[in-house]
Amino acid sequence: MTTVPISALLGSALRVPFVLLKQFRPQRPIHSEGVGLEGVLTRTGGGSSGIRWIDEAGEDPVRVRFSRSAGLPHGWPDILGLALRCPVPPSGQIDGRSDGRADILLATAGSGRLSRFAPTLHRYVPESPFTSFMPYRGLKGPVLLAAHPEPRAERLPARPDRFRASVTAEPWRLGLSWATPLGPWRRFATVELSPGVPFGDDERFDPLLNVPAGAENYDWTCRLREPSYSLARKPREELRAT
Repeated sequence: MTTVPISALLGSALRVPFVLLKQFRPQRPIHSEGVGLEGVLTRTGGGSSGIRWIDEAGEDPVRVRFSRSAGLPHGWPDILGLALRCPVPPSGQIDGRSDGRADILLATAGSGRLSRFAPTLHRYVPESPFTSFMPYRGLKGPVLLAAHPEPRAERLPARPDRFRASVTAEPWRLGLSWATPLGPWRRFATVELSPGVPFGDDERFDPLLNVPAGAENYDWTCRLREPSYSLARKPREELRAT
């Protein structure tokens, strides 16, 4: 008898709240409100993560979406999300599966070696990091990613319209870092962002298909995330028909 992996069972369980949210937010069950940003990501190189995109120097144009995950009323704390998209050269694609880009999803989390795996709620953009929660597989083992906001003259509000106005007045700078699951963060890049073209409702990030050059997803992370991601991408009309 074949045993169903725990990650597959958890993935099916995580799909359940998405079914409910899909009825009220057919386009985007979560991260329904966001701000489109554009900028440049500069990688310093010289790292030892085992992922080529992290370890090699380079400069990438990026499109970014900042959002409030649960879409709670303005003024309420929420988990803040940061989705980054940058190009991947053909040599960086795995088995030709990538769409020619890397989609990296991060969310606000704690600063400790264990709390980095726990999402945190905020009314303002915190000084604590946005993390990937789930690791990529590199040549040397699992690798987490994080974005650490740099200090600003004034706190950056999480409310989308106020966030956009603040970033218009002063570009948003973040340091990108990598770490082993319980290891220290090591900075490898800086990204500077300003308001850009909004993302359309049909424009999706796919971190399972589009990974950084030299990285792979673990099978268990795919089993955990795929049921919810597939549902989020499916039109509500198709969901009713199934």
